[in-house]
Parts: sequence; structure tokens; C-alpha cells
Amino acid sequence: MTVKNFIGLVMVTTAGCGAVFFACAGFAAEIEDSMRAALGNSDSLASARQTWIAAREKIGTNNITTDWSATGNISGVQAQTNTATSSGFVDSTSAKASITLSKNLYDGGQALEGVKLDKINLRAQTAIYEGVEQEVMLSAIEAHLAVLKAQRNLELSELNVARMQAHIDAARLRVQAGAATPTRLAEAEARQLRAKSTLIIARTSLRNAEDEFHSITGIKADRLEVPAALSSLPKSLIEAEKIGRAEHPDVRRMEAKEDAAMQGFDTLLASVKPTLSFDLSASDNRATGTTNDKTVLSAQIKLSTPLMVTTATRAKSRNLAANLAAAQFARADILRQVGLNVRKKFRSLETARANMTAVQAEVVTTRLVADGIRNEFDFGQKTTLDLQDAEQNVNEAEIRLVSAQHDLLLGSYRLQAALGRLTSRSLGLVDVLGPLRDSARPSPNFLASPLFPRE
Repeated sequence: MTVKNFIGLVMVTTAGCGAVFFACAGFAAEIEDSMRAALGNSDSLASARQTWIAAREKIGTNNITTDWSATGNISGVQAQTNTATSSGFVDSTSAKASITLSKNLYDGGQALEGVKLDKINLRAQTAIYEGVEQEVMLSAIEAHLAVLKAQRNLELSELNVARMQAHIDAARLRVQAGAATPTRLAEAEARQLRAKSTLIIARTSLRNAEDEFHSITGIKADRLEVPAALSSLPKSLIEAEKIGRAEHPDVRRMEAKEDAAMQGFDTLLASVKPTLSFDLSASDNRATGTTNDKTVLSAQIKLSTPLMVTTATRAKSRNLAANLAAAQFARADILRQVGLNVRKKFRSLETARANMTAVQAEVVTTRLVADGIRNEFDFGQKTTLDLQDAEQNVNEAEIRLVSAQHDLLLGSYRLQAALGRLTSRSLGLVDVLGPLRDSARPSPNFLASPLFPRE
């Protein structure tokens, strides 16, 4: 094979690989597999899930104002008394045992209002969990696409080095034949050294991308598959912003916080309402002398009501008013931020689409130019330097195409996240960890005693 034919073969191979995004690589692992692996591997998501479980279990703590309570007491006395009417000390023994059962018949609504508040807080925690989910899955997507981009850039860099080597071989033959000067050979060698430098950077970038992918997903970056473009994205900026302001986890979190601030007033009001309680007591006394022995059974119903508003209650009311105002301002601000972010991501995606079209046209054009210069080179109308420049332009255009296609795919997923739709529920990946509501209740190991049996 002649040097010219080898150069032409390298150009054709590069053109075929650059026609479609990562077309020369074999793939098997889909991006959904990467997201599933990231969901199961994320400690931050596991932590958020446990925080959600803690918020769910807190709802049951409000029953403390209405649950039965039981207290027991046992006491005994052994005494010696020196009296004037006896010749020495007189022993006396007494013992008392009592048990009391208590229950609030009416707690002013504290349990009810407390449950409402904790359910609102659980809504906020659910939104926080979904926000963490979005971060985890977007990180997995970015790592997946970064590996694919780095792989393709490495392939193009390797082909470029091989192409430069072909030019060096051709230049060396011409110098030996006296048809070219050593300067031409030095130029070809300089270009190859530059290509090798780019190749070294490409290899490092690929290793870094693979390490990051493994860190996020816990699996190796083997045979990753290019994802399909998202087709469920909104078509207009107005529609996209409307969806984001309604569905984004941050918006729902701040809405829940505002509702919680409002509920705080009802909770405070319940704490100062009258309460009605019932107590049932039994006690048994045993002492020296049968006349001191007795057993007492008693029951009482007690009505308690505050007669004045305390300073603490007034301060708590002012505190709640300030919290409500803060929550309202925070909600307005998060709506602004979410709307702005949606607009940015929507326009970035449109820009990526336009850039993709432009770069595709550039690749086609540079290939046509390179083909023409190669034909002119065969007939002696163009120099080796002209051909190298044309081929380098093709290589650079193909690298820009890889970046443009990467940006287009990544931009679509980032817009999906800005809308609040990059959650396991939206993407049909709930089965990886199971629904939040089905999370197992934690085992109260510190209560493993006869008095506190496991449920």
C-alpha cells in the first residue's frame, strides 16, 4: 500500500466514524442502567431516605397527649424509735405501693394539630428526597455521557496520530528521493507531536471520566450505550416555565414550609385550650400494727384551663408570624429561581440544537474540502502541508461534533431536571428502591425490654 493510499484510508475511516455520534463503538449498558446503579449506590440518597423515615415516624409522637400512661411507686421505711415509756428502742416497719393510670380525655386538639403539622413536614421531606434523587440521577447521566464523549475523543485523537505518522512516512520517502526538503519532514513531525499531546490529554480525560462514573454508580464503564434524545420535553418556553413552577421539588418543598408555618398557629392555639384528664389510682399501705394498714382506690377527672395569656405565648405567636412571612418570601424567591433556571436550560437546549446543525454542516463541508485537496495533491497541485491542514480541519470539526452532540443530549436531561421531572417516579425507576411509603420501619433496638416489646 502506498503512502497516499494509506492517508486516504485513514481519512475514510475517520469520516465513517464521525458520521454518527460514537458510531464506531459497541455498546450494551443503557443510561437507565447507569441511573439504576447510581440510585442503589448513593449514600446521600440513602441518608435522605432515612431522614424521610424519621419524619414519618415523628407523626406518631403526637399521640403522647392522648395515650394512656401508667406510673408505679414502691417505698418502704425501717425505723427504730427511742421512747420515754420503754426500756429501749422500738422497731417500726412500713411499706407503700401505688399505681396510677392517666389519660387526657380532651387535650385541646394538640394531638390532631400536631399530626397535621408533621404530615405537612413529611410533604416537605418528600420534596427534599426527590430533589436529592434528581441530583443523583443527573450526576449519573453526566458521568455516562462524559465517558462516551471521552471515548470518542480518544478514538479521534488516535486516528489523528496515525494520520500524522502516515504523513511523516511520506515526507521521509520524499526527502530520500530528493523531492522534498527536511523542513517538510520536520513540519510533519511537529504536527504529530502536537497530535500525541492531544492524545495524552484524551487518555487522561477518559480515565478520569471512567473513575467518576464508577464512583457514582459503583459499576465499571464498559460498553456504555448512547441514550435516545428525550421526546417528552415541552415545546415552548412558557409551557416549560409553567411546568417547572408547578412540579419542581424545590417549589413543593417551599409550599409545604409555608403551609407548616400557617399550621403553627393552629398548633399554638391548641396548646392553650382547656384540657380534660382522667386519673385512676390504687395504693396499698402496710405498717407495724394492723390499724395502719389500708388500701385506697381513687379516681378523678380534672379540667385545666389557662386563665391568662403568658409572655411566652405572645412571643411564640410573634415567632410564628415571622416564620410565616419568611416562608412566603422564600417561596416567592424559589419560584423566581426555578423559573429563571428553566428559561436558561430551555434556551441552552435550543442553542445546542442549532449548534448541532451548524457543526454537522461544518463536518460535511470540511470533508468535501479535504477530498478535493487530496485529489489535487495526487495531481501535484497541492502540497503535503495543504493536505495536512485540510485533514486537521476535519479532525477538529469532528471533535466539535462530538461536543455538540454531547451538549445536546446533556442539555435535554438538564432541562428535564429543571422541570422537576428527573425523579424515579417520573422516569419509572421506583422499583429500584421501592416507594417511600413502603420503607421499612426502623427497629427500636434500645427498647428491647419487657416493658417496651417490639412491634
